[in-house]
Amino acid sequence: MIALFVIVIMALLAAAMGRFLMDSAEKHTAEVRGVRALMAAQSGLEIALYRLYPNGKWQGQTCASLTLNFTDAGLVGCQASVSCTQLPVSAAGISQIGYRFSSEGRCGDPGTNSGPNPDFAVSRTLVAEAFDGVNP
Repeated sequence: MIALFVIVIMALLAAAMGRFLMDSAEKHTAEVRGVRALMAAQSGLEIALYRLYPNGKWQGQTCASLTLNFTDAGLVGCQASVSCTQLPVSAAGISQIGYRFSSEGRCGDPGTNSGPNPDFAVSRTLVAEAFDGVNP
């Protein structure tokens, strides 16, 4: 009777430990996907800002939205959707046009069967505003 009791207790402990390991793996996957989504959103912002201000100089470009699908290692399977809107800016008593960029990075697609947890996607959103600060 004691042996049966010890076997049942050990089985319950093994099941609990297995569940703890599964929870830990899921949390790690979500954290990694979250960081990758953040990096995708940041990359989208940097590309959009560079297109608007190539080499740090305003050259009369117009604000445009874009979608990026990353194929490089580290961000493969991630995408960034960047929207751009014009807004009025007043600096030093001068009114001019500024730009607000909103970039959503998304990693993990519920439609794919890759990885240990293919059933969820993670997204992060960053916002940046820019104006040239010189030309009205």
